[in-house]
Amino acid sequence: MRLTLILALLLVIPLGICIPTTSALVTGTHPSLQTRTADSQVLQVWFDAPPQLTTLYPLAYLFNVAAKTAPGLWITSLVWSFGDGSMLTVPFSAQSQVSDIRAHVYATQGDYCVTVTAYDSAGNVATVSTSLSPNYDFTLMATPTSQNVAPGNGVSYSVAVGASASACGAPVQVNVTVSTPTPPGITWTLNPASGNASFTSTLQVQTATSTPQGTYTINIVGTSTNVTHSATVTLVVVMPYFTLAVTPNSLFVPQQSSGARTNSTTVTVQSFNGFNNTVQLAVSGTPNGTTSSFSNPAATPPPNGAVTSTLIITTPCSVTAGSYAISVQGVSGSLVRKTVLTISVNACSEVSGFSFNLFWLLLLGGIIGLLFLIPILFLLFRRTPTQPVPVAPPTTVAAPAVPVVLAPPEPEPNVLPFPKVAYCETCGGRLTLVAPFRRYCPRCDKYY
Repeated sequence: MRLTLILALLLVIPLGICIPTTSALVTGTHPSLQTRTADSQVLQVWFDAPPQLTTLYPLAYLFNVAAKTAPGLWITSLVWSFGDGSMLTVPFSAQSQVSDIRAHVYATQGDYCVTVTAYDSAGNVATVSTSLSPNYDFTLMATPTSQNVAPGNGVSYSVAVGASASACGAPVQVNVTVSTPTPPGITWTLNPASGNASFTSTLQVQTATSTPQGTYTINIVGTSTNVTHSATVTLVVVMPYFTLAVTPNSLFVPQQSSGARTNSTTVTVQSFNGFNNTVQLAVSGTPNGTTSSFSNPAATPPPNGAVTSTLIITTPCSVTAGSYAISVQGVSGSLVRKTVLTISVNACSEVSGFSFNLFWLLLLGGIIGLLFLIPILFLLFRRTPTQPVPVAPPTTVAAPAVPVVLAPPEPEPNVLPFPKVAYCETCGGRLTLVAPFRRYCPRCDKYY
């Protein structure tokens, strides 16, 4: 009788083992048990029942797992991982189908993931996992956490729904919604609004041109079976604007002898909050005589980008030396931005130029002086007589019979000594020396 009962139990027990099909999700006799098993036609492993809490302190659970391989092969081992770092290897031999019940004590409370890996004699591997909790968790995160937007524009946020480690890879259905009431002038949509973790949903937020400026908080909620998580993002509605910068912000005009001197600097228009309107550039406060121009006087930056324009300043030598603060401004509608450009002007050098001009001035003065001096000299010396040629007096030849006695030469009358200055005895005028020891009176036309 006992032998018959034992044989009956041996026949019944294998028939009571639940062998899963190729489905990756196995539901046993316990409605709350959902475990992930290996999808293999050769080697299969599964949990026969959900984890059972046996004691509260110490925290202990009871696990029941089964495995089966193809005919002619046998299970070699089951490797347990209890999720808290504890591992256990259970060897088997000459059995194509096995079951194993294990109890494990946890040091701390937690939703651990328990995994069992089965190996057979042909080297096949199959894995099954289950969680201590029947309500699977998930993660929820939204990025970026804050964004600025101009009225009439839109932005988007990325909502990432991730699977929790406690879910042990089981699919978790999560619905995503926005719990914040819609502010005036703002609309939003979530796409997709649900899915199995892990997945990503996009939150698209659109503002109107009439949306008031301010900071708006948007609360995103994700919900699964008995589990809810939320994430918060911020929307800041601001007016678009631009800034103005000059590089370099100071210029130096060097010294030179003559001519105009040219300097240049770069003006940058930077857009913020989607600003992309045209900016009119201008300068004011330049020194008298200075000219300025822009390579791009009407600059339009791309949204949240920058555009540059070259400012060219020409400074002639007539500009007084000194330091000047020039205002560079950009105007777009009611928006006005200003920045200061400092320009230091050095005086033009007059040293070489002065010497050159003085030379020509002296030369011109000398020529003019000669033109006046020549007529004066001509007037002074035009009456100077030419020296007369002396004529020998005639001589008288006596008859041959009468001896001729020549008289001694008569000395020149009124031979004056050789003073430096002499005057005429007749008119009292000054005598002119015309030969050694011979003078001439221009008034009397007489020689002495």
